[in-house]
Amino acid sequence: MTKCPDCAKAAAEKYAAEEARRKAEAEEAKQNDLLRRRLGQSGLKGRMLASTFGSFECSGKAQQDVLHQCRDFVENLNPEAGGGLWLIGPPGTGKTHLGSAMVQHVIRERRMWACVLSSREIITMLRASWGKKAVSGSGSWDWAPQTTEEIVEHLGSVALLVLDEVGNSFNTEAEQVQLFDVIDLRYKLCRPTVVISNLPAQEMKKSLGDRSYDRLREGARVLQCTWTSARGINRAPVA
Repeated sequence: MTKCPDCAKAAAEKYAAEEARRKAEAEEAKQNDLLRRRLGQSGLKGRMLASTFGSFECSGKAQQDVLHQCRDFVENLNPEAGGGLWLIGPPGTGKTHLGSAMVQHVIRERRMWACVLSSREIITMLRASWGKKAVSGSGSWDWAPQTTEEIVEHLGSVALLVLDEVGNSFNTEAEQVQLFDVIDLRYKLCRPTVVISNLPAQEMKKSLGDRSYDRLREGARVLQCTWTSARGINRAPVA
C-alpha cells in the first residue's frame, strides 16, 4: 500500500531532522575532544586555567593599556604574520596572567593551538625526549608529542607560543641551542611569539643567545609592565 504524499514528506523531514541532530552532536563531541586536547597540551595548569582577560585587575592606565594591547593582539591574531609581544617587568605584575589569558583566548575563541611554557620547561621536555621513538596514536585526542622532533614541530608550529620566564634558567650554551630549534622553526613559519621576562629587553640577548634574540625581536612590540606587584594578594582561583 502506497503512503500518502503528506505522510511520506513528514517521515522524510523527521529523518532529515534526526540525521542533522546526530551530525551536530557528533561535531560537538569532536570539538569538545579537540578542545580538551588543546588545553591538555597548552601548558596551562592550576591558577593559569583561571587566568582570563576578564579576571585581570587593572588599577591604573598603564595596566589598562597593556591589557588592551594583549587582547587586541590575539583577537586579530594572524598565525602566519610573525612578530609578537614582549611583556617586560618585575615579578608579580601579572605578566604570566596575561600570557595565559592570550593562550586561553586563542584556544577557546579562535579554536587554534597555543602554548604557554617557560624556557626551562621546554628544555626539560626536549631533554626528556632524548632516545624516545614515535608511537602510534596521533589520531587520538589525548595524543601528545613524545620525540624531540615531534616536540620541536609542535611548539614550532602552534598558532601562538608564550615563552614565559625568559632568563630564569641556567643560560648555558647547550640550553640556548636546544631552545633555538623551536624559535628558529617559528621564525621560518612566521608564527607569532609572546616573550615574558623580568629582565630588561636589552639584557635578554645574553639569556637567549644572539640568534634567538634577533629572531624573537623582529617585528615584536615591547610592553612595559612596571606597575606595583600584586603578589601579596591571594588570587588563587575560587572553586
